[in-house]
Amino acid sequence: MTRHSDIIEELQQHGFRSVLELAERFEVSTATIRRDLEKLEQMEMVQRTHGGAYPVRQADAPSILKESLHHREKVAIGKAMAERVLEGQTVLLDGGSTTLEVAKHLRDERFTVVTNDLRIGNEIAKKRNAHLVMIGGELLPNAFSLWGPSSVQQIEQLRVDVAIFGADTVNEDGIFNNNSYELELKRKMRSIANSAFFVADSSKFGREALFRVLEMDGFTAGITDDLLDPIRASKFPVPIISVHPGR
Repeated sequence: MTRHSDIIEELQQHGFRSVLELAERFEVSTATIRRDLEKLEQMEMVQRTHGGAYPVRQADAPSILKESLHHREKVAIGKAMAERVLEGQTVLLDGGSTTLEVAKHLRDERFTVVTNDLRIGNEIAKKRNAHLVMIGGELLPNAFSLWGPSSVQQIEQLRVDVAIFGADTVNEDGIFNNNSYELELKRKMRSIANSAFFVADSSKFGREALFRVLEMDGFTAGITDDLLDPIRASKFPVPIISVHPGR
């Protein structure tokens, strides 16, 4: 339901919101908002309190929630990135809902995809001419990505043409994650790639996150949607490509 995703986004951006504030924001009754919040709490997406709700931490948000937020933007970004993958290339796809859209939009041509994301692996397996290399390891909590020492060791044996990363947060000095689980793995991924891109919708820019994954000068470019302020985009040391989401 679109309003559910919008409520989650409102809470993620602003923290606590009262039932009355949410009702005014979405132009529905307080009874409707209470039902929405009850449903979202059952899905472990919000924490209800007397008179309102708090968001769950983004790091703990279920993957189904992350995938539903800014879906149109992610589809457009994924398509734009996929169009930049050339036939015959070896591509490393980082885990995440936006990189999953890249996988979905890759043309059915001859290429190799390396990934540690189970859903991306399943998507690539459907493509007749693609060669899939899965990185093994332990399953991350609330996600579909595999990680751990065995993952790092496997990555060390590979070389790829291009690596494509998602991010919890994007700032002028790099991409950031809310947890440290995959820091070593992602940095190793970048080290084996000739070039790298990041894909992130505009809501990811300027947020707070604890752990810097990669510095911005390690990327060829980033791809986002056209809701990002062009002035902000111009301050980045690498090109930021903006795409218009379909309606």
